[in-house]
Amino acid sequence: MKPTLKKYLNVFQYLQDVYLFRKKVDSRFSYDVWAEELNASDKSYVRLVVFGKRPLNPKMAAALVKNLELSEVDAEYFLMLIQYSQSKTREQKDLFGKKLISLLRNDFDYLEIQAHHEFLSHPLLPRLQVILSFQDLDQSVENLSWILGVSVQEVTEALEKLENFKLVEKVQGRYNPLKKSFKVPDGFGEMGLKLFYERNLDDARAAIQLPKEERRFKSLFLPMNEGEFQKYLDNLESYLNEQLVQHNPDDYVDRRLYQVHFNIIPVSAKTR
Repeated sequence: MKPTLKKYLNVFQYLQDVYLFRKKVDSRFSYDVWAEELNASDKSYVRLVVFGKRPLNPKMAAALVKNLELSEVDAEYFLMLIQYSQSKTREQKDLFGKKLISLLRNDFDYLEIQAHHEFLSHPLLPRLQVILSFQDLDQSVENLSWILGVSVQEVTEALEKLENFKLVEKVQGRYNPLKKSFKVPDGFGEMGLKLFYERNLDDARAAIQLPKEERRFKSLFLPMNEGEFQKYLDNLESYLNEQLVQHNPDDYVDRRLYQVHFNIIPVSAKTR
């Protein structure tokens, strides 16, 4: 498949995958051919750029935007990705990283769940909402029951609830989410969220028994003041947005649905 630009956070990896894609489509394609397309006088320069051995200068960046036939929106992302990938300092990387995330967030279409208390009352509902977004998936209740590890009756009841909440609509025998992605309003202490996390923590405890290759548990101890804690939360938010964009496929083949949780809690008091 042709590489999707906005799934990349490294411009050189993107260009390498573009090269492999074009080579697969046309075996005659080469770095020399690409250099000619880009009007590069030094043919070896293009290969060095693609592998990050030479900086990607503004002239070559503009030539690539035209050569790759990027839209205005994608061109903006591509040029920002170059800045991010070639940042020399942590401060520069943070600055361009935030701008990238802002562009990704603007492009990320999601549905805000209104009936969030009922929606979060059982972990099955959000999981089923995600599973239904894959159009290559057999949506028979028997198959959904097998994939999600619950009874046919639970799937049937959950489908009815999603329809009643107007989160999915049934068209020609298939359940289609109104939008592929969804977001629950943030409200710490709200009963639905509290119940959601309690039940998922129970699932996480049970998952300790799974084979190591199917689950991971990591723990960090990070001494932070209030400012450092807030910066950590900002970085975490950026990371989460990156992951949502990178792992947003249209098909389910050869995949499993993983649920990732981050728990950040204080385990000591401040000094007096």
